[in-house]
Amino acid sequence: MGDTPPDAVVVARVLDGDVEAFALLVDRYQDEFTAYAKHMTGSADDAADIVQESLVRAYRSLRRCGDPTRFKGWLFRIVSNQCKTHVTRRARRRRDHLDDVADDIASPYEADSAARRAELRSELEAGLQQLPADQREALVLRYIHDFSLREMTEVAGASIPALKMRLKRGREALREKLEGAV
Repeated sequence: MGDTPPDAVVVARVLDGDVEAFALLVDRYQDEFTAYAKHMTGSADDAADIVQESLVRAYRSLRRCGDPTRFKGWLFRIVSNQCKTHVTRRARRRRDHLDDVADDIASPYEADSAARRAELRSELEAGLQQLPADQREALVLRYIHDFSLREMTEVAGASIPALKMRLKRGREALREKLEGAV
């Protein structure tokens, strides 16, 4: 076993009263969840707020984590739901598109010049933000965070066939948006 104990051991320590052990889980997952939330919301500040709120919620409801060996999926679900809530509220208020771009998304569309790559990344990010939330979530989980379909079912709360359809429709819609922008 490595230097850090598995999630289930840390969760058990927290539930036994070692509140400081929760910091191990925060350190373990905060960056990954913040990157996910940033892709879903388009804002580093909003992502940080969502992850903080999600961690507080997770800590307060840790006893409801049915299987501590699957803590990461459980916490990811909380973060995912917080992102969906945020995006829905933002859409109602018609806020601006993403502030930052993700390098990982543009890799399939690499161009010769750095300026063109930056332009493509920006178009991809803008295109992602125009997709329905379920399609955007599926694409981000699969292609940016490299989740398997099984892992995606835990986060998205959807069946594998439904996720496959979201990925297919999301790719098609994103391709149409990019073809229109080029």
